[in-house]
Amino acid sequence: MIFINEWLPNPVGLDSAGEFIELFNNGNSNINLNGWVIKLKNEKEFKLINIQIKSNGYLLLPKSLTKLTLKNKDETIFLFDNKNNLIDQSSYLGSAPEGKSYNRINYNKDDSQHFIFGNPTPGSANDKSLNIQLYSFTHPFNVPINNYSLNFLDVVIIFFGVAIFIIGIISYTIKKDENLSEFFFGRHTKNS
Repeated sequence: MIFINEWLPNPVGLDSAGEFIELFNNGNSNINLNGWVIKLKNEKEFKLINIQIKSNGYLLLPKSLTKLTLKNKDETIFLFDNKNNLIDQSSYLGSAPEGKSYNRINYNKDDSQHFIFGNPTPGSANDKSLNIQLYSFTHPFNVPINNYSLNFLDVVIIFFGVAIFIIGIISYTIKKDENLSEFFFGRHTKNS
């Protein structure tokens, strides 16, 4: 299987000199990527022509070859085969830290991304050690980040807060109104 393995959207220095995309073949045979396409969120694309990736090998695609400009904020990369089937994708939200590449840490083919920002390792295995600073998280594709739903405790807290507020308003109103105050609390106002 071919994966988007690593990409560097915000290198130290010039983007043109440092940006790259790296693919990884975790299969047992070489694969010809002729006609495969790497596409960005902005629809810019790079078509691979007569490029082969070795078994358990890495394919480094520098910006000087692809001419693709990776955004430093909220970027997505798609990988399509020569029949236009989506093979893999990788994305992050927010700003990419300078000098850190977006590294795959898991090669399971499911609906989740498994990437972290870490030390760049172009052309070789990603640095998955825990001593690198983590900047990202695992998040399923096609699920809004702000998809928040209330749980039971949230509902109880909201209900309790609203109840206290209403009781406070009613108590204040009763105490301020002479007739209601006399009715509920038996208070008589003194005539001066």
